[in-house]
This record gives sequence, C-alpha cells and structure tokens, in this order.
Amino acid sequence: MAEIVLTNTGLETFLAESPEFRGPGAVRAVDAVLSLLALRGADRRTGTPEPTPGLARRLLLEDLPAFVWAAPEELELYPAVLRALAGRCGDGERRARVEEAIGEATRDFEQAMADPGNLTWPRWYARLLRADGTDPDDPAAVRAWLARLDGPPVPDGMRRADLVGRTAVADLLLAEALTRAYVRDAEQRPAAGPVLSDHDVAQGIGTVAAALLDRWTAAGLAEGLAGAYAHLAPGPDDLPHLVLADALLDEHLDYYGDASVPLPPPETEAAEDEAERDADLLAAVVDELAEQGPYGGEAAHLLYTLYQRGCSAESVARRAAEFEDWTVDPALEDAPVRVPPPAPPGYTTPTAAELARLLGAPGIGDADRARLDKPARELAAVVDRLAATALVFRHGDAFGLTPRGCAVVRYLLAVRGVAVPDAADTAAWDAPSLVAAAQGWPPAVAARVLAEWLRAHGDGDEAWGRLLAAPGAVHAGTAYGGSFEAAACRGLLGLLDWSAAPAEALRGALTDPVAGARAEEALRARGEPVDPDLVPRSARALRVLDGLPGKKGPLESRRSAFDAAAAGWPGGSAALVAAMAAADPQETERILGPLGINLP
Repeated sequence: MAEIVLTNTGLETFLAESPEFRGPGAVRAVDAVLSLLALRGADRRTGTPEPTPGLARRLLLEDLPAFVWAAPEELELYPAVLRALAGRCGDGERRARVEEAIGEATRDFEQAMADPGNLTWPRWYARLLRADGTDPDDPAAVRAWLARLDGPPVPDGMRRADLVGRTAVADLLLAEALTRAYVRDAEQRPAAGPVLSDHDVAQGIGTVAAALLDRWTAAGLAEGLAGAYAHLAPGPDDLPHLVLADALLDEHLDYYGDASVPLPPPETEAAEDEAERDADLLAAVVDELAEQGPYGGEAAHLLYTLYQRGCSAESVARRAAEFEDWTVDPALEDAPVRVPPPAPPGYTTPTAAELARLLGAPGIGDADRARLDKPARELAAVVDRLAATALVFRHGDAFGLTPRGCAVVRYLLAVRGVAVPDAADTAAWDAPSLVAAAQGWPPAVAARVLAEWLRAHGDGDEAWGRLLAAPGAVHAGTAYGGSFEAAACRGLLGLLDWSAAPAEALRGALTDPVAGARAEEALRARGEPVDPDLVPRSARALRVLDGLPGKKGPLESRRSAFDAAAAGWPGGSAALVAAMAAADPQETERILGPLGINLP
C-alpha cells in the first residue's frame, strides 16, 4: 500500500515545538489527534487544529475508541496532546473551556478505550500482537505474526459477529469523515490547505482509511486484514445470518421501540456452541420461505414471537386466526399451549370446541373451523419447513423453539444489541429492575420468572418484601400519572402466589401505596387480624380500579362493578373516582371514560 499521509495537519510543526512527545507511542498519539481534529473540521489557521469543547469530547469518547489502539500506559498521551493544542489558543476563556471538557471526558475516554464493546478487528489484533511482543511499528513483524494465526481469535465473552458489527460501523464512520473532509475543503479551500489531496482520494476512500488505521493501530495490519489475511477479519458477507439478526431487531423495535428493553429468559436454555452454524442454517430457510407462498414472509416474525414468549409453545391455529384478523381474547394471546407427544407429520386443525378454547371465543362452530382450515394448514407448512432445521418443532397444533432454537434466536438478537438475559441474569437483578422488565412480558412467563427470582433470593421475608414494594418503587414520583405501564406493573402482583408469601412480608407491605390492599386481603384470608388504618387510601383505590372489567366484556358489567364498589366506598362514587384519579389518572380515564364518568 502506498504511503498516504494527511497533509496540512500541522504534524511536523507540533512535533518540532513539543519535544515532550517523543517515541513511537507519542508520535502515534499526536498523529491521531491532529488528523482526526482536522478531519472533523477543526480550525487550522494557526497551523495546527484548534480543539473546541465539542470536538475534544467527540475525539476522546467516539473517534479514538473506534479507530486507535494504545497500550494502557499510552492512554494519557491523547488528552495530553489535546491540552497542548488547547494551550496554543490565544483566548484564555476558550482555552479554559476546552481544558474543562478534556478533564471531564478523560476518565470516560480511558474506559471507552478498554471497553471490549468498542473493539474492531484492527484494534483487537493490535492489542493481541502487542501482548505477544510483536513490534507494532514493524510491518514485516506484523505480517509474520498474522501468518501464524490459524483463525480469528475472539475476546472472552464476545462473538465474531460483535467484532464484525463494530468494525463495519467504525469503517463507515471513518469513510464518512474522510469524504466530508474532502468535500468541505473542495467547496471552500482552507488557508492552511486541504487535508486530503486529489491523489489520495483517487486511490479510494477505503484505501485512505486503511492507511490511517495502519498508522493508528499497527503498521501493515489493516492492509494485511484486507488482503492475504482477510479470513482473520470476517465481514458481514461472511456471516449471512446477520440479515436475519437485523430482521429480528426490527421485530423487537416494532414491539418495544428500544433494543435495551429486555426479553424474558427461556425456561430451558442450551449452549451457543454451534450458534453461528445454526444461525446460517436458519437464515437460509427464512430467506427461502420469503420467496414462497402464504405466511412465508412471516418466518422471522414467528421466530421472534416464540422467543418473546419465553420460548413457550404456541398454537398454529391461534396464530393463523390472528393473521386472518380473527378476534382473540387478549388474555389468551400469549398463553402457553400444551405440547402433546409427537404425532404423524400431517396437520389437522383443532376441533371447533378446542378452537373456541384457544381463542376465547365460545361461539365458534364447525363452519368457522372449516374457514380457518386452509390458513392453518398453510401456516403449518411454514412451521414444518422451519422444523426441518431441528431448531423449531411442531407436535400436532403446538409449535415452538427447541432448546437449540432458543439459543440461536437469543444469539441473533444479542448480536444486534437486543437485551436477552438468561435466568442467572434475571435472578441477579434487584426487584425494581425485574418488575420494570417483567411488566412487558406475557403473564405466564412473567409469573415464572418472578417465582424463580423469589427462590433465588431465599423465598423469605426480605425477598418478598422487596418484590411487593417494587411496583410502587418503579413508578415512584409520578403518582402513576404519565405512565401507561403502571397498570401492567401492578398486574404483576396478581401473578404472585400470595398464599406462599411470609406473613411478616405481608404485614410489612400493608403500608405500601400500591400493594397494601392486596396484602390486607392475603392476611385476612389466613384469618389474621389487620388494622385497616394501615392501608393507604391509594392502595385501596388501585385495588378497586384493577378489579374492574377492563379490556373486554360489556360496559354494563364494568358499570355494575364500579357501582358496587362505590356503594361501599366512604363518600360514594365521587370520592372513589377522585381517589382512583389521584393514584393512576391514565388507567382511571381508560376504564371509566367509556362509562361517561368524568375525572375531577
């Protein structure tokens, strides 16, 4: 690779005037800082780039952790170069602001440089070759070191896909910075001259970027990884399953809008030893199905929703009914189904009576069953094609992910940054974190994980006390206003086995503004005396609110239930509505608004 040097960055001038920066590590730091500041558009009228507070923070927290490798003992050089540049500013106030920004960002910079999540292939190999004693400034030694590797080693706790993704992002960011710098200088030629010559750009932005990475990581490294040793740095094309990973990420974002919202852990877990191979196999089948008939394009959606259910089994007929826009009882949408023993491969639509039970629709008859038969068979054919991978199963009407299938979908979600904790992870969470996550999970899965958490924490007074207090803690300070999740959060209390709660934990929960009334009911059910004055008014109001018919059923039943509760409430219906609205205005409006009851 021809030597490409960014011009007009002030490198030679700075080194000549700053004798304290000597040695390869120091020169590398100076080169990287000056070059990146120039690429980001820093003012170079004085001969060297002038950092601003924003540029200094961006350099330390974004650019250097993406493009540069430095030994731990060299990290202090990078803020030092920035400070030296700031010292050249004639404006004392401006210099002070830059130095303040550098000081505030330095600790985070050191953490970002050491964070495995920021590793790219060049940065990872630069670290390894230094650890092996290879001179990073000797390209022949670097190439010889690469030649000794049998395959791409991966950092502990990471996957090849993690490095592939991070490298692709870093490559894109550097290419964008180079392109913008060239265009900016071409549109308005700076007094100090352009940082990129036409000759440099003519060789290709990718070539320029690789040359810079060689200077900032190890000499000849990027060139080798792009050439003879490309097998040591696989890219997206080498991991075709990343397309399926992107589709699963899109599904998660459609559901939750945020990759950091965690999915529930599977009930049965398997190792990810063959995850890449299985993922390629699954991705090939999903791609094949997308070109076929009805429901083939729903394969990724099916895989995601199965994992979202905690890998519990689903019904082919129920899912087909949902695809056909049939009405399904919301309480049954995510309910697990019984998995029968393996049966002959042909698919038979469940009886009308079984369909009525699965869908929560008592009026379903044989004519309805006949109408659903074709869609159900077509969906079963898609499931069976997925099942040929041994990552999905179908027994009769029930289908789901096998343990290996759970592991591979978890892997695919994880490589795209979706939070996919396992059972050990959720057991280690504190109670508010668990409740905040579980409020968005299917009820059956949430009930299982809550019970597992209690067992992991000893199932005693302390564990129960923390869990009963968590719904109030999660939404503390909002009076439940401004959060549609508050009711779902409280709903978790209904999933607990209150008969198993220690009496001491229940007595401690009596004063809780959310769980107090439930604790009172549980103690009274045991025949224990309770001082009713201990239970907050808000807890009683929320207990009434959550007990009213909500998502389905005739409004008449909801009105009757409200009238019955109001008859026993001190002050009557107006006082009850006021108490409900004070505790949770949004849920109160949702439940009482259709009845024509106005909130105060």
